[in-house]
Amino acid sequence: MKKVLIYLVASLLSSASFAQVVKQGEKFTSVPLIEGKVTFLKEIPVKQGLSPEENYKLLKEWAIVNYGKDPFISSVRHDSNNQEFIAKSRIELLLPANSKGVREKMIMRYRVNGFIFQSKCVLEITEISYLYENSRNNKLLPRVIRGEDFITDKALEITDEVQEFRINTRKSTLFFLDELAKDFENKFAN
Repeated sequence: MKKVLIYLVASLLSSASFAQVVKQGEKFTSVPLIEGKVTFLKEIPVKQGLSPEENYKLLKEWAIVNYGKDPFISSVRHDSNNQEFIAKSRIELLLPANSKGVREKMIMRYRVNGFIFQSKCVLEITEISYLYENSRNNKLLPRVIRGEDFITDKALEITDEVQEFRINTRKSTLFFLDELAKDFENKFAN
């Protein structure tokens, strides 16, 4: 019985170490994996003095402003019973200049979940994939690339012709997510 308990505790601790929950004022510094999927979590306190329903209304307003305006770029769905929203979107990332001085572009598709839970407002970004539109010119990369295969620590360890491209994509992804999280925090600032 003790062995089972020790194994259970060890497995829970190891899986929790892969999850990076970023608190208010903090930036994303790594690419966490939860159950094998790239998942970013931002957790901030709800706005003080407001009811859970009023905080959900703020969350819903933020989702509509950021994801509900252009159906060709994003879509958003709301669930008032669970006080959450789910949005799918895409953005064009401008990568840092590579060693040749060229700034590549990459389309990032992702899903955003936002919800109120235990006096906290949580933003979860997952299902990240990239579309590389120059794949006809560069046969080293497929047209669609999963985030798990491209921006994780394990992916960055691979030394090949596209290592710099992976590093720059990760930098741009983290920058975009930090800007998104900052905007999210500002909506709930007290």
